[in-house]
Amino acid sequence: MVNEVNLTSALSELAKQVRSITVQTLRMARTEMLTWSPPGLSNHTLWHAGHAVWVGDVLTVEPITGRSELPAGWEAMFGDVSQPATQPEWPSGAEVGTLLEMQLDRILTLFADQASGIARRATEMSANSGWPLLKGIVHGWHDEARHQGEMHLLAKLYRCRSSAY
Repeated sequence: MVNEVNLTSALSELAKQVRSITVQTLRMARTEMLTWSPPGLSNHTLWHAGHAVWVGDVLTVEPITGRSELPAGWEAMFGDVSQPATQPEWPSGAEVGTLLEMQLDRILTLFADQASGIARRATEMSANSGWPLLKGIVHGWHDEARHQGEMHLLAKLYRCRSSAY
């Protein structure tokens, strides 16, 4: 069996490092940048940040607790089959930032409180995601880190948009 202290310590550190950069990147974006996307693309900075909340719920919170803790309508707005270009209204950047921070606190609490359960269930398939618990959790943080790269690229493209487009 996986050593539960080392496992949850490592998962907690991964979560803190990844999520802190997502929050920082979101907070650095000016309001007008949040829902901007370059021609031919539809995923914007706010979508990427909201998607991180969705992924955190689907691959970490729900598999551990047995239930989603997403706000109503979040999956339709930020899930893997969402259509950002057709979304008429978005939450504020501050609201998404708060949800990112609150979810991190929730996840760190789950890791601390459920250490033995997570270690024991590491290879167990999650009913909602189809991933083994531990692989799903790690994949979720990897996915969020990849979306941070998209957020950084969007910021760069936004800054140079007047000369490029």
